Amino acid sequence: MKKIFILLLFYTSLHANVTVYNEMQNINGFELEYYYDANKSLDINSIQKIDFKEKTSNFFTFGYIDGDTWFRLKVTNQSDTKRFIFQLVEPFFQHVHFYAKKNGTWEHQEAGLTLYKQDKNEKNLSPLFSFEIEPNTSSTVYVQFTPKAGKKTSSFGHFNLETQTKYNHSSPLGENLFYLFVFGSMFIIVIFNFFLFIKFHDTIYLYYSIYIMALAVYISIYSGILLHTGLAPWYKELTVSAPIFIIFLTLFSKDFLKLKLYLPYIHKILNYFIIFILLSFPYFFYDHDRWLATIAPLSIVMIVPLFVFSAIYVVYKGHKEATYYIPGIILQMISLSMVPLMARAIIPHTQSTHYIFTLFSYVEILFFSFVLVNRFYATQNDKIKLQSELLEIQKNNERILEKKVTERTSKVNQLLKEKEVLLKEVYHRVKNNFQMVVSLLWIENENKKAQDDDDSLLELINRIKSMALIHQYLLGMDDYAEIKAQEYIHQINLEIQKSYTKTTLSIQDNIDDFNLTPDQALALGIIVNELLTNAVKHFKKDKVCTIELNCQKIKNEILLVIQDNGEGFDLKKRRNSFGLKLIKQFAKKLHASKSEFSFESGTRYELVFKL
Repeated sequence: MKKIFILLLFYTSLHANVTVYNEMQNINGFELEYYYDANKSLDINSIQKIDFKEKTSNFFTFGYIDGDTWFRLKVTNQSDTKRFIFQLVEPFFQHVHFYAKKNGTWEHQEAGLTLYKQDKNEKNLSPLFSFEIEPNTSSTVYVQFTPKAGKKTSSFGHFNLETQTKYNHSSPLGENLFYLFVFGSMFIIVIFNFFLFIKFHDTIYLYYSIYIMALAVYISIYSGILLHTGLAPWYKELTVSAPIFIIFLTLFSKDFLKLKLYLPYIHKILNYFIIFILLSFPYFFYDHDRWLATIAPLSIVMIVPLFVFSAIYVVYKGHKEATYYIPGIILQMISLSMVPLMARAIIPHTQSTHYIFTLFSYVEILFFSFVLVNRFYATQNDKIKLQSELLEIQKNNERILEKKVTERTSKVNQLLKEKEVLLKEVYHRVKNNFQMVVSLLWIENENKKAQDDDDSLLELINRIKSMALIHQYLLGMDDYAEIKAQEYIHQINLEIQKSYTKTTLSIQDNIDDFNLTPDQALALGIIVNELLTNAVKHFKKDKVCTIELNCQKIKNEILLVIQDNGEGFDLKKRRNSFGLKLIKQFAKKLHASKSEFSFESGTRYELVFKL
């Protein structure tokens, strides 16, 4: 009971003299005496003569200083152990000296970034010092901070005192489950936001992920965890996480608050602010301590209140999602202001204020994550609603289009029927007109035959008949674009045989079944008519006139061959005759046509053209 009372008394009050009992493995609430040596003129021998009048807790802050700071602590060992560890948690300090007596002599140990830069020994990175105090005895230890010459250095931090046994059996992160939980949660949030960025290609998720990662690095530096991760040699380079998380917090806030839409002038101001931070990077790498002491607090004072004002304004303007952003950014404003305020000794560095930065930053991250999750679901709901509206619009459009197509189709069919009727009427009238012309010419031809034996009118009649046949076929067909060659050419042959009744005539035709266009049929009909008429006209009356007509389709070509048993004729002498000119001109109307006459066994005509 006595020991419990002593233990409670120890933790409820701060003592410049620490007494260690067996129950105490980690001593975290104690006072130290301190003295500020502005001229940096004291050493371990002379400091013992100084009267230490000031006291501070093991969580301390003195602002930015350029002189030496000395700490003194008396440790009374009432435990069974004699080995202890005295540790300065924060890694900000350039050079730390530790003095403890051993065998009546002051033993000197040192650590800090300055020593690491000289010998690259990682042991020097962590201000961690071991010393011994025999049981039931007391000993005084001294700690000296020595900033880099000519530069002011932040001097806030905290000391830990623990037994060697406790130190050997504890892990840096496992010892503080709070940081383990915070970093684990941050990792999950970063992975989730990267996934959303990859899925939706929305840069706001990328901005937020990079912001969290940079903030996590800065917290690891601030809390001293960096010393135990193997990254401490890059302490100065990793402090660039401070300007990085400021930049990406700005980018995230601009996009989320839609400042380009609601507050374009503030959007431009923040763009200039980002450019200003980027331009300050060379100065950061030249003197990151002074950058953190000047530009970082100035940036926080400038932009965070601007974010709060912008969020309130856009909520007022109807951007309801920004409602959840306001408490998050206020917490971040408080947390970000804690570090520079403690660094300047404006507020005390206590165990409570030490964790406020990390705690509020974590809560702020949770607020922003909730905002983004809400944005994600809102986006999904909007997409579903939009898809439903688009589907309904599409269905309505399809119904309207179907109705219009039906109406248009009905109208087109009606017009088509009317056109067919009109076209048939035209073909009928043309056929009748041709028939009337043929009848008149036939009467004239009969009258003329009584006077002489000239068949010139008969030739003209046959030419007109071959043209009239086309309209006769078109009149009886459903497809006006095609004429069956077999029926059409055979009909021309029959009409020739009907015309020349006085001549003993035998026309044998062999015609393949293929289709012709009206233009092709007209040209081929005129050619066949002329050749058959000429064969009969120039044949001797006392013999049988035999004509063979072959018309074959070979692939995409048509071969027309007309062979008679007549005596032939002199092609040169009759080259300018009307019939041959007519044959030549209409042959040219057929695609890629080639034709020739031969006179070996009568007259033979060959014509080849492509369909």
